[in-house]
Formats: sequence, C-alpha cells, structure tokens
Amino acid sequence: MRTTRMTALVAAAITAATLFHAPAAQAEEARPYTEAAAADGRLYAYYDYNYQRYCASWSGDSKNWGRCRNTTSSLWNNGYPGDYDDVRVYWGLNHSGAYRGVHNGVGLANLSRWTFDRNTGAGSGQSLNNNISSHMWVNL
Repeated sequence: MRTTRMTALVAAAITAATLFHAPAAQAEEARPYTEAAAADGRLYAYYDYNYQRYCASWSGDSKNWGRCRNTTSSLWNNGYPGDYDDVRVYWGLNHSGAYRGVHNGVGLANLSRWTFDRNTGAGSGQSLNNNISSHMWVNL
C-alpha cells in the first residue's frame, strides 16, 4: 500500500511539473507582435509575413541565426527602452556585410519592403526578406 501511495505521489508531481512548465514555453514561442505588448528585451523573428510562424527570439547578440538564417520574412524589436535598445540586422554571419537598423519597439511585418543600407558591405541594397544572418543590439 505504501509503495502504491508513493508511486501515485511521484506521478502527480511529474504531471504537475509538466503542466507548470509547458504553458510558459509555449507562451514565449507563440508571442505575437502587438503594438501594446510590454517590452520583454527580445528580438523576434518569424518565417512568414505578418508575424506568422515563429522562428526564434533573442535577448542578446547573435552571430548566426541558425535555423532562422535567410528564412525570416518579419521581425519585431521588443527590446527594453534605454541604452542598446535598437537592433542592427546583418546580411552576413558574425555581424558582417550590409546592415539595417531597427529601432526599439518597431515591427516589420513584411521584410520584402525593406533593404539593407547601401554602401555598408556585401549585400547592400538587397532585400531583408529571407536574407538576415546575424544581429547586434546597438544605439542608433
């Protein structure tokens, strides 16, 4: 009887831990762009236009966007206001090549409407859509 009770308690604890952690992870991944959203210090990338199909988010710099590299069609800078709240996205890995600044709080629903700044290196003048490899938090 004691073994059955202990097994039931362990099973209940595992179930509770799973339920407790699952919504938080899903909430972060599914966080959509909204103008009224509170800043959370992250840059969000989405595979599709209009913030559809979440790819990833970062709170720090990234030298390689991994699975999001050259596959992103919308993004959102939801950084905390203050120093280093803007983001510079780069055409190349390791913050190389052409770049474009994205100010704090700005969401770009359709990256095909935006290009990398001219005369900033390889990729300058090209569309941001499916063309971003890395990013860095900066002051613009």
